[in-house]
Amino acid sequence: MIVPTSLAAQVEGAIRARRHPALPDEFVLPHYEGFSLANLGPTVAGVLGGDVPGGVPLPREVWADLAPGVRRVVLVLLDAVGYDRFQTTLDDESLVFRHLADGGRLIPVTSLFPSTTTATLTSLWTGRTPVEHGLIGYVLFLREFGVTTDMIRLIPRGRDKSGPGRDTLLDWGLKPDGFLPVPGLAESLAAHGIVTRSVLRQEYVGSFLSQMHYRGVAEVKGHLDSPDMWVCLREMLQAHRDERLYLTAYWGEVDTISHDRGPHSPHWDAALRNLAYSLEREFLRPLTPADREGTLLIITADHGQIVTPLARTVYLKQHPALEEALVMSPTGEPRVPFLHVRPGRVEFVKSYFAEHLAHAFVVLEAETVLNSGLLGRGPMMPAVPHRLGDLVAIARQDWILYDRPKEPDMIGRHGGLSPQEMLSPLLMVRLDAL
Repeated sequence: MIVPTSLAAQVEGAIRARRHPALPDEFVLPHYEGFSLANLGPTVAGVLGGDVPGGVPLPREVWADLAPGVRRVVLVLLDAVGYDRFQTTLDDESLVFRHLADGGRLIPVTSLFPSTTTATLTSLWTGRTPVEHGLIGYVLFLREFGVTTDMIRLIPRGRDKSGPGRDTLLDWGLKPDGFLPVPGLAESLAAHGIVTRSVLRQEYVGSFLSQMHYRGVAEVKGHLDSPDMWVCLREMLQAHRDERLYLTAYWGEVDTISHDRGPHSPHWDAALRNLAYSLEREFLRPLTPADREGTLLIITADHGQIVTPLARTVYLKQHPALEEALVMSPTGEPRVPFLHVRPGRVEFVKSYFAEHLAHAFVVLEAETVLNSGLLGRGPMMPAVPHRLGDLVAIARQDWILYDRPKEPDMIGRHGGLSPQEMLSPLLMVRLDAL
């Protein structure tokens, strides 16, 4: 099935046409109404004959013709493989991605706001928007513990990430099962007799995020690298092909490469070539017709990345008047810092950005962000306003706000609303149609 590229162009046009009067036209806004990653979980449920209460699936015309007879959905999430960069892999006809795109359907969808892994993975694993689940950034102020927290490692911000103390807040009493106020996707699927199984990098198995996301998952298997991931995925599919099955895998290598080497580096290209080879050789090729029958493969990404040159850094220490007006260091992301402002200083901070930093950031009041729908619609998780702070600065072009004592050491970043960060690939293909 070769779908005209006009479909992808139409979807991208609909995404890019959305505007907000307080934001510049250069920004791509999350499309929670139907073309975002938050819509993917409810779509999987719909394909398999279930539903996610409160969730909104992708428009049926995008997936309904792929759904008849599907009993297994295999979803592979590629961390930080943006739509623009994924499209470049299609130029290489030797890579399996081109074959899959020709035999299936490739369209863009949006990441969420902020375009960061903690928010997007949580929406993928709940089918709900960030305002509903409350995990709205990489670094969050958790008022209930009185600490600013790295939400990937669950440690107080500033602690050595490579040292001991990962998941520190679990020792302080945080409960993964109760942290999110909405059901897990696997729990919703289980209510319809759909079994969820997952393949995850070994070091993340049992972490706070995996415990929180994998509520209701029947099995989690750790992998060691990308070839091992595809073998584990294939073996799990073959062992449980008689189930109504949702099978997922997460691959994070390219996110690390993009941070350290850049999203346009030859290292990025090499990682995708390696992944494509392993996908074809270790997963697709060994599958039997019985394995393929009724199996829908979905490949997507949580966000892309943008190059952030050192010269495009706003150092908070070089703006002492601004720093003094804040209660604490910014939370959120360097591309989307959440500003917790001292009482009576909100107007000063807004004016300071307008006078000195308008070229680099757009600043919105937290209430404007909540009312704009940038974080989604639906019942708001009560802690969201406290985590969001008083003002939200959104980076223009390739700028960041940096508050650490040493120089930034990342080349690629995400979190903002640029097209590079916000547009993600959504590739869907029936394996029995290849």
